[in-house]
Amino acid sequence: MLNKRQVIVVGSGPAGASAAFYLATNGVDVLMVDKETWPRDKVCGDSQAQNFVSKVYKDMGIYEEVQKVCGYGIRKAFYGGVKEDPAMFDFGGDLSNSFLLQRRIIDDMLRRGAMRVGADFLENFEVTEVIRERGFAKGIRGIYGGKLVELRADAVILANGSHNNLGKPFGIMHLDPELVYIAARGYFRNVRGAEPGCFEEHLVFPEMYPSGYFWSFLLRDDIANVGVFISEKSLIKSNCRLEDYITRWRDTTRIGGERLGESELIGEIKGWRLTTSREVRDDIYGNGILAVGDAGGHINCHSGGGFEFALQSGYAAGMTLPDLLKKGDVSREALRAFYELDAQLINPFMKINTAVHDKVSCDPEIYERFIAFAKEMPDYPNFDQYTAYCMFMMVEQDVDLTEECGIDLVAMNQQQANYEQLPSKL
Repeated sequence: MLNKRQVIVVGSGPAGASAAFYLATNGVDVLMVDKETWPRDKVCGDSQAQNFVSKVYKDMGIYEEVQKVCGYGIRKAFYGGVKEDPAMFDFGGDLSNSFLLQRRIIDDMLRRGAMRVGADFLENFEVTEVIRERGFAKGIRGIYGGKLVELRADAVILANGSHNNLGKPFGIMHLDPELVYIAARGYFRNVRGAEPGCFEEHLVFPEMYPSGYFWSFLLRDDIANVGVFISEKSLIKSNCRLEDYITRWRDTTRIGGERLGESELIGEIKGWRLTTSREVRDDIYGNGILAVGDAGGHINCHSGGGFEFALQSGYAAGMTLPDLLKKGDVSREALRAFYELDAQLINPFMKINTAVHDKVSCDPEIYERFIAFAKEMPDYPNFDQYTAYCMFMMVEQDVDLTEECGIDLVAMNQQQANYEQLPSKL
């Protein structure tokens, strides 16, 4: 084990693995460390969609492997509010960029993809602090093999999830307590009414707004991922345990009763904390250090989704750091190049989710108006939910998406279409 590397990545989930992959692809000596034994479980909604996901899978050479083990792709979305009179969005078509796969499986594929191009990896390594000298990150200290170990590096990438506090001495990052969410999921057998390839969201309890919802979808065969997403503030105010919400959904609502009334929980319900954001923050990088994925708040505040953002932020780190390392400048000023690419990739979609959080899923009555509006749109149900969200905000609420929300739909769609043309090597 070398005690000096160019870059150390703390955490080997999607953000850390993608950062390590693109760094190694571009000739950087990189080490990933992770406190877990791999493969490990990751509590998540298990949905991976959008074009950038496929780009990374193809770059890593795991795309065909993912398709073989993936149970279903997403072709429909089923959204309901407090009246339980949901709208169905049937966007169908090509499922090549849509996957429903447990994180225990896909995360390990990504980790191994990074290792195949030369990234080194140490598991069961608990990082206790980032070495700080003259204001710069210079490596890590942690427990490995029962001993205190110090590893030096020219730069450190934090990819250790939403509980990250290793960056605090460097000013990374100050969270917005209004945007901290809690989620829980369980795996259930015999979920009635679930349709393969259909992702469901139910914003059914008024006190869970803004954006609080239940989800349900089939992963494979007769196994469904069922979960709940709620703001930490709303959960504390409710004086209710997170797992009790799933029971309440089952026992007091029509659709919840249908889905879970005769179901069997496999294992246990597990929860986690989500530090969401309105857009990519400017406090996720410092001298010799940067944060990617959940560690950098790359989670949208409407749905809690962050898998694609994790891969995008890892890509941004992996494509900007090599040149800075060659120049010998990893100061905060130089690392702004990472922030700018990160924001360019993520902010267009992040801003749409923020607008939905603020203007659509903010209130039960408004959300019911959205459901009714979507059903009256031409060509219903043959479009996706984001088309309906944007039309509702523009037509029903008279929102100027460009002026008020900074959203350029044409540019965003063009960017999505061009993802696979992005380089993997400098």
